[in-house]
Amino acid sequence: MPDNRLERFAHNLDWNLLRTFVVVVEEGSITAAANRLLLQQPAVSMALKRLEQTVGQKLIDRRPGRFDLTEAGEKLHRQCRDIFAAVVRLPNALETAGKDVKGHVSIHSVSHVHNPAWDRRLENFFRVHPKVTISITVETTVSVISAVERNIATIGLSDGNIPEGLSKAFHIREQYALYCGRGHRLFGVKDAALNDLRGDPFIAFIADVLGGQHMNAITAVRAMGSFGQQVRAVSCNVEEVIRLIAANTGIGMLPCHLAAPGLAAGRLWQLPPYDLLPTTDVFRISNPNAILNPAEAAFLKYVEDVEPLDHSVEYQ
Repeated sequence: MPDNRLERFAHNLDWNLLRTFVVVVEEGSITAAANRLLLQQPAVSMALKRLEQTVGQKLIDRRPGRFDLTEAGEKLHRQCRDIFAAVVRLPNALETAGKDVKGHVSIHSVSHVHNPAWDRRLENFFRVHPKVTISITVETTVSVISAVERNIATIGLSDGNIPEGLSKAFHIREQYALYCGRGHRLFGVKDAALNDLRGDPFIAFIADVLGGQHMNAITAVRAMGSFGQQVRAVSCNVEEVIRLIAANTGIGMLPCHLAAPGLAAGRLWQLPPYDLLPTTDVFRISNPNAILNPAEAAFLKYVEDVEPLDHSVEYQ
């Protein structure tokens, strides 16, 4: 497209149409998008039609039983996410550093990511930059990755399949084993067999879903061992999963170093498999295309070489 046509296109584009399009994609339907936007369904449908006319491309394939982005729709959605992420972060980007580094750092993390080297680096950073503020949000794997992709989070601590477009650094490795509570029929039984566990209700982490997008070695052990098919409860918080297992609500996989206190206190008992236990890695992730405020830029630089910790070494 020639430069003059590009400039005219940008000038004539109704940017509200892009926002409507993003919400439609996120909600997966016109009706759900209308409810979220507090609009009537015909208004959302018309907005989508106007956007398709403006860009000259069909963006969503809408047929009975289908609601799929076209190739053009996928490309536009990626661009829209970057646009809105930049807009969201403009207030932070416009903060002036002055003599002292100021600004806010947002960390989104999965539950109980323990690395003493990370804690020491945080302590030292805020000693050097006392005017910086920080917020920490604990949430699911999918939410952490999404927050970093959308530039809502300065940095994320996440397991799962990290998208190629994000920067990542190895943070910790955890080894998992299967545990039950004191009331379980196999509590205190040594050398139990996997067959003894079939049909037992399972307590799962939200990301640990058979067939889910973040399946890992832990999920694979469940599949190969044919246990954990009946999921009774899910949580993204390690403490809640431990509590449910200890209360004999079901059996579940836990990081060995976090289950150790319950094991020592007699609240938990390890079940098979006993060998070749699965591990999962947690990464520090950030968006290289993010617009950073001075505090965020300083923070990412300060923590980029934090020494990783392999918790699984303790149990080998």
